[in-house]
Amino acid sequence: MADSDNTEADTGAFEAPPVDPNDPFDRQRCIQGFEHGLIEKQTCLVLGSGGLGCTVAFALARLGVGKIILVDRDVVECSNLNRQILFSRNHIGKPKATAAADGLRAHCVGTTEVEAYQMDVKLEWKKVVNLAKGSTAIFNNVDVGEYYDYAVLQLAKKLGIPCVMGSSYSYSCIVEGYNGDPKCTSFSLINAANEDLTNKLTLDRIMDYKTLDFIDDDDKPDTRQIGSNVLVCSTTGLMIVNVWCQNLMKRKKMPNYIKLGLDDFWEDEGCIAFDV
Repeated sequence: MADSDNTEADTGAFEAPPVDPNDPFDRQRCIQGFEHGLIEKQTCLVLGSGGLGCTVAFALARLGVGKIILVDRDVVECSNLNRQILFSRNHIGKPKATAAADGLRAHCVGTTEVEAYQMDVKLEWKKVVNLAKGSTAIFNNVDVGEYYDYAVLQLAKKLGIPCVMGSSYSYSCIVEGYNGDPKCTSFSLINAANEDLTNKLTLDRIMDYKTLDFIDDDDKPDTRQIGSNVLVCSTTGLMIVNVWCQNLMKRKKMPNYIKLGLDDFWEDEGCIAFDV
């Protein structure tokens, strides 16, 4: 994989395919170096159907991946509706995974298949493993804790498939990736410090557990004390899918870790700006 952003298609030799007025991906096929046929072969396991998971699934559907598998354990609440873009008021009280699948179908403009599983991803780890075995990428959006994230990354490494995950709060967007290369690692894999857990979550044991009930949920602050909205959730979700897609197209290696703020803007003397 080249380290440069440029591909052979950027040299000017690219010729757009003939126009097909009935193809919803016509403009996508016109992107130099973009292989739509490769997108259609992807089976994407989306763990978590909340603020990040909804946007991740939305983006995958609009890209036209072959299959999206949605997993969640919770139900839709009214307070979710400002940022979880696949839900409406009609979904309040319904299981998130099936509600997300219902909301997602309007965005499947190609032949994308959608499956939904209402389950606890930590307590029903064996089911997660089995779903991952049939997937080409994992998108981890569940808010359990760093050692569940570690376990998912180890599972991806064992299977040799990419795994991207993220978090968002207030104005901050964080994305972490593992690109599927056995020689590579990620931020969470490098920085894990609990030897008792890492000794259990080894590559040779990670697929053997029926449950990960020995992993405690992280202590987390009440999200209402931090706040969140569609801007930060959807920005993070789209970035999660973007880094996976650029890696898939061999345009850019998936970064181990990136962080950006919605209230930070690049400033330079060369920028055009309005005077205050």
